[in-house]
Order: sequence, then C-alpha cells, then structure tokens
Amino acid sequence: MTLHIAVTWPNANSPLLPDNLADVRLEAGGTPLTPKQTAPGRREYEIPDGAAKLSLKASFSVAFGPVKGTAKNPDVLIDVGAMTHVVLRAEQEFDVVDGGTRLRPVDQPAYAGPHPLVHMVGAANLHAAVSIKLRTEFVDITPFWKVYAAVWSYYEAEHKPGTRLLVLGATGATPIIWFASIPDACLHCTNGFASCLVFFRPENYIYTQVNQPHQMAALARYLLKPKEADDATAQSWERDYIAGDGYNLIRCGFEDALARSQRAVVMLHPWPSGTAFGGAAGSELPALCSGALRLLWADQHIFRGTANVRLGRLGISGFSRGGGSLWPALTSNIGRVDEVYAFDCVGTDTSAGTIVQWYNSRPEARLRMVGGAYNVAKHQAIYRTIQTTNGVTGPLTHVTAIPESNEGYAPRGNPLWDHVLKEREDLRSHPDTRHQFAIFGGYIALPGPFALTFLLRFLKESLFMVP
Repeated sequence: MTLHIAVTWPNANSPLLPDNLADVRLEAGGTPLTPKQTAPGRREYEIPDGAAKLSLKASFSVAFGPVKGTAKNPDVLIDVGAMTHVVLRAEQEFDVVDGGTRLRPVDQPAYAGPHPLVHMVGAANLHAAVSIKLRTEFVDITPFWKVYAAVWSYYEAEHKPGTRLLVLGATGATPIIWFASIPDACLHCTNGFASCLVFFRPENYIYTQVNQPHQMAALARYLLKPKEADDATAQSWERDYIAGDGYNLIRCGFEDALARSQRAVVMLHPWPSGTAFGGAAGSELPALCSGALRLLWADQHIFRGTANVRLGRLGISGFSRGGGSLWPALTSNIGRVDEVYAFDCVGTDTSAGTIVQWYNSRPEARLRMVGGAYNVAKHQAIYRTIQTTNGVTGPLTHVTAIPESNEGYAPRGNPLWDHVLKEREDLRSHPDTRHQFAIFGGYIALPGPFALTFLLRFLKESLFMVP
C-alpha cells in the first residue's frame, strides 16, 4: 500500500506567505520527491515503497519591492531598496514504520520532541494517508521592520542587555504586526507553560501593510528606561524628570522591568492600526498568544530544550486609551486571563462589574490598578467592592489600587513624583502629567539605579513563572 502525505499550511498566499516563495520539500533517503499535486498552502506526495526515513524541509520567504515615504511623528524619510528575507523555517525527520504505512516523528534535542511548527494531524488511516500541518500563523519580520521603521537605530543604540525585541507578522489575523519583548529568563525554563503579558497601548498611526514606512518612537518610549542622573549625554526627553516641556516623553522602562523582575514572561505588544487591535481585543487573544509563543519556541528564543511548550499564565495590561481594547479583551476571555494591570485606562468605570466578576471567578487572579488623572476614585471603588463581595475587611494582597487618594500626588506623597516635578512644580496639578506618571512612574527616585516602577513591582508580585 502506497503511503500518501499531504503537507498543508494556513493563510497561504497572504502577503507574508506568498506561495511562489514557499519552498516545501519532502525527501526520502536524501532524495527530493516530486509533488503529485501542488496548490497554495498544499503539497501532496506519494512515498516510494521501501523508504525508511523521510525529511520535511520548509522555508518561507517574503520579497518586497522598494519602500519610500515618510514615517510621521516625527517625520522621517524612509527610502530602502527591494528586500527578500526568510520569515519562517522548519525541518523535521520521520521514520516510516508499520510496513511503510505510518510515520513517526523523530525527536529533536532542541525541543525535546518534534519541531513545534510541524504538526502531524493523523499518523495514518485505512488508506495510508498522512496529513502534516505546518504552523504558519506567525512569521518573523524583524529584518523588514529594522529598515522600514523610523527610530529603530536609536532604539537599538539605547537598548540594554537583559531582553531582546523581535517583530512578528500575523499571517491571518489583525493586527498584522506584533512585538515580543523577551527577557533572558525565558531562555532556559524547563516547565512547558509559557507566561505571557499583552500590552494595549493608546491609539497609533494608521497602517495597512508591513512594507510601508513605520514609526516606532512611541514603542521605544515604552520599552527603554531613562538615562541615569549623572549621564551628561542625556537629552531632555531621556531623563527621569520633566526637563523643559517633555512631560509626556519620559521613558517607561518596560524592558528594565522585565529583566529585573526575573520572571520568565514574554511581553507581547500587538501594534494597532489607529485604535484597531482586531483579534487581539477579542476571544482570539489566547490563540494568537499561543501562535506567537510557538514561533518564538521554534526559533529557540524561549524554553530551549523543553518539550510541549504552550501558553500558561496569561496577563493583559493597558494604558490610557488602550483601555478601549483592554476591557473588551478581558470580557471576551474572562475565564482565561490571570492577571490584569490597568494604568489609568479609559472605560474602567463602565467595566467595573466585569473586573469584579473576573477577579472573583479566578482563585489566583492578580489585579493591579494605577490611577493618574482619571481613575483614582474608580479604582478605590473597585477595590472596596472586591473587599465586600469577599467578606474581607483588611488589605487585599492580590489587588492593588494606587494611589489611595489624590493626596498621592500632593507634595511628599511619592518621592519619585516629586523628583519628576523638580524643575516643573507648576505641572503638579496638570492632568496629563499625572496621567503619564501612571505608566512611567513608581516609588523610588535616587541617583543610580532606575526606579522601582509600577510595572516592575507588579511583575515581582505576579505568579508569572520563575525560571
């Protein structure tokens, strides 16, 4: 009986998976086999009698023509030539067993099992047919982003060791661009449950494709930490206090928080087009996170040498108008989200009932809320409701609502807030200054090491994995 094999992959012929650049080959004993049928997203083969071993080799590339135009805010001219890059690669060997009617994947040491992107849907059936699915939901578009995105070179020069940033392309979902901030702690975990924290930012510029001018100034602002107090090279927007008019430009230090927390958690940043987060703000979020983590595992950026890596603890976070997608994401995944970090988000008042319901339904939930200009009282009300519904009179260990009142923004209410205002005391009551402090602020302002930010504190208090 001849063994028939169909190799398929989803989202074929999307802009990030052009079929003409899909190199999917099956070899028997080192000899390439000619497909019996070829179609977008599908290659079919008949295996010759007597074959003992098969090797599947898949490589997907993307070719873009020249890209020229202006990336807005700040205006930067992007002018790059045609480019071609491999965006996904996978190889897997199989033993042909049971008289040439079945396949058995050969384990790979890097994954303590088969390749993560090669999934054998059926070992065989009565007709000796095997279906192999390549997991192509996400691809690595980092090389394209590095030349299409203004401010990349600045970010790269300012980036510190302890994390790495990759850019992923979603082949069949929106948004099409995602960023993965990966702390070094993710490299050598042995537990297969990968923690993930998804951040919903405020509105973005409008984009429709990867191959166009992009802007990452805002992303760099979230990721990078301020320069040290004694750094004479620091520009006004690079300091940890308001110098001049840069009250909304202080860096937030997400990467520093990830590295210093020692938590093995991948922070994903779905990159919205305008305010549209697409599937990331809905019930698709866990599947999208799983797909992104699968690619990172396959490319050996996380959990090296670990078997069966999958999405474990899931957190979501948002700032400002990012709440417009944070709270719908919570509503759509109320039984799957484990931690919520809300930094002065819009929509908190109308979502209060959902927040309380979610927290009370999850025994190991963690809820962290920072108020700035808009949510101090609302956060306290949510805190008190959770106390009441749980019959608790004292402090809640797993719920944070800071500051406890607007007095937290009064002089000497928080040493870091006072430090931020040391040259601009006139901005103490300015609503947007307080609003911005929610995302970049924290507790300690001393010369030397960067502050204990709110995000760092929440990560340290989380149940995300410790390697």
